[in-house]
Amino acid sequence: MEVKKQHLQPVLPEDFKDMEGLQRAAHEGRLFIVPPTPSADTTEQRIAEILAYVDRLSPYALNAEVHEIWVSILHDEQLQPLFFLTRYSRTRGQVNWYRVTAVVCLLHEQGVYQQEVSAVQLHCTLEGTQHRTKHYSGMSRYLLDQPEIRVVKRILRQFGQ
Repeated sequence: MEVKKQHLQPVLPEDFKDMEGLQRAAHEGRLFIVPPTPSADTTEQRIAEILAYVDRLSPYALNAEVHEIWVSILHDEQLQPLFFLTRYSRTRGQVNWYRVTAVVCLLHEQGVYQQEVSAVQLHCTLEGTQHRTKHYSGMSRYLLDQPEIRVVKRILRQFGQ
């Protein structure tokens, strides 16, 4: 069986003048769409969403630099991808709130937040509810692995934690 070598050619929006040709290519199976990857601007917007979310916990922080700790975590090249969904095109690039909750709990365990306040109470503060939500109960599937925990601990040491 001989395999034909495909020569793929990217097409820009200004190349869509020939709609009939475009429809013909789609009908013949010669057209495919590459899903867009999140841009740096989109990533920074999502990071800003996360920071606004976790800043609700500032009153419970024992470390005055908790915001900077989160900035370091969210900008770490090993940790950053963990905070964004990658699996389905509909949700790709969106914030993984389960992971954020898991990291809040890890930081709580590491003494970044007051120990008198439980992880559930921190979660309820984040969500603005009286009861835990799916982000709390589902976070166990998104806990950090040992290499990632070591990165978080390294970041915490930089802030004297």
